[in-house]
Formats: sequence, structure tokens, C-alpha cells
Amino acid sequence: MTGRATASAAMRERLAPALAADLPLPGRGHTADRLAALFEWARADLEMARMAEAHHDALAIAADAEHPTVPGALYGVWAASGPDPLLLTRVDGADRLVGSVPWCTGFGIVDRALVCARQDAGPVVLVDVAIGSNVTVQGTDRWAVGAFASTATETLHFDQVLEQHSIVGEPGSYLQRPGFWHGAIGVAACWAGGLRGLFDLHLARWTRRDEHSLAHLGGAYSADRAVHAVLVAAAAEIDANPSDCPAAENRARTIRHTIERLATTAMDHLGVGAGPEPLAFDRAVAERTQQLQLYIRQCHGERDLAPVGRHLLELRG
Repeated sequence: MTGRATASAAMRERLAPALAADLPLPGRGHTADRLAALFEWARADLEMARMAEAHHDALAIAADAEHPTVPGALYGVWAASGPDPLLLTRVDGADRLVGSVPWCTGFGIVDRALVCARQDAGPVVLVDVAIGSNVTVQGTDRWAVGAFASTATETLHFDQVLEQHSIVGEPGSYLQRPGFWHGAIGVAACWAGGLRGLFDLHLARWTRRDEHSLAHLGGAYSADRAVHAVLVAAAAEIDANPSDCPAAENRARTIRHTIERLATTAMDHLGVGAGPEPLAFDRAVAERTQQLQLYIRQCHGERDLAPVGRHLLELRG
């Protein structure tokens, strides 16, 4: 077995409990249970949770579109766009997918992926594709950090004829539904769980007893508790109003920003309070810190906040 195959099998084994779980779909009355599961997976294993979240998000996307998924298949959601966009064309009566997709997590691990493609000048089309020999790594850029290395994130090139019934929903529907924004909060639940896991590690190892260090430990705890409260409130709001897309968008943008800011605050407290020793000498703390710092960079910062401000002024009239 090659090194990649061994790593893939190891990640599949780590994912087994999450894949066996029957998570409730978001907005169906049990969103708190869904977010709690993502939170706990990330608390225990942030790399595994990142892939499990994508798999369960793919199942939720397919359910929204009434699109059948392949039983037992491990799914990814590869929706980023790069300079060589993925195009869906009609050739000799068959749909053909050609182009590249960056940030594909789980290459060599997942069985299938939902990818976004363009069809002429129309809206985005979501496609359910098998990941096989017609999907190849593009370029020579390699993952440069240890964080999430086992999730095998690559820029991939596609050149394949699609299976029948591969299109998921109507063109444009992937981005134009409340579930897109509910899923964005699922990612934030993993950020929150990742923070709790980091706090757990620090607390178990904490040795400093001076007032300055204790104040930073208390500050990190306060930020962590606030993150959890925000997540619980978000779940309740989703279930109370699952179909309002503008409200879902505004909620997701604000929740993601809030959790990213609180997680950053907590990490700052932990870093100052504990000093450099854990980052230098404790592999578990150093790895979790690096993972969380990288993961929360999926937050879009001011690009998320500007639409929120615009929405508030529109509501004011």
C-alpha cells in the first residue's frame, strides 16, 4: 500500500463514527443536535471534523434538491473557484466537465464530491461527480503546513463525461437557498468545537498561578462560553425560521464573524497566559493551535460584514 493509500485508509477509519451518524438536517427542528455533533467531533479531532462536516453538508444539500446520493459513499463539497473555472459543456450528446477546482479537501479519501460549474453564461450548476482517474492533481504547489495535512487538500483538474442524473437541483439553486447559509453555520460549529478542544488541552496542562496568567485563562474561558451560547442561539433561530433566505444569510454572516472573533480572542488569551512553552514543546497544543488558526481563516472578514451593514440599512428604509 502506498503512503497516500495508507493515509487515506487511516482518515477513513477516523471518519467511521461520523459517517455512521444520522445527523438531523438543518432547519427541521433539531438543528441544535446537528451543530452539537459537529462541535463535539471538532472538539475531539478537528481534521476529521472538517471532512465529516463536508460530507454531512453534501447530504443536506442533496436532500434540499431531492437528489439521491450514493449509499455508503463519502462525499466532499468542492465549491471554490479558481483562474481556470470548471465548465459544464454538452459534447456529442453528453455532459462534459472540464476545468480546475482549488481547495479540494479529501482527494484520495472521498468517493464523490459536489462541485460547482459554469454552463455558458448562466448561473452556477452543482454537479455530483465520482472521484476517479479523470481527476488529477494540478500544478506543483504543495500543502506547506502540518495543519490539516492528513485531509489531502489539493487543486484538482477535471476532464470527464458525467454519469446520468449528475446535476443537483436547478441551475443557481445551490447558492439561492436558506440551506446554503445554514451549512455555513455548520462550519462555524466546527470552529467552536476546535476552540473548545484547544481550551481543554491548555486547561489540562496549565501550571501558571500568578494573577496575570489566571486572568488570561479566565478570559479564554469567557470567550469560549460566549461562542457556545452564540451557537445555541443560532440553532434555535434556524429552526424558528428555516425558510427565510435573507434572514439565514444575515445570520450566517454575523455568526461566523462573531465566532471567528471570539476564537481569536480566546487564542490570544491562551497564548499570552500560558507563554511560549506549549507552542514550542507540546505537540498536541501546537498542532491544534495551528489547525484552528488556519480553519477560521475561512471566515471572510469585512466581505461578510459589508452585506450585513447593507441589510441593516435596507431594513431601516
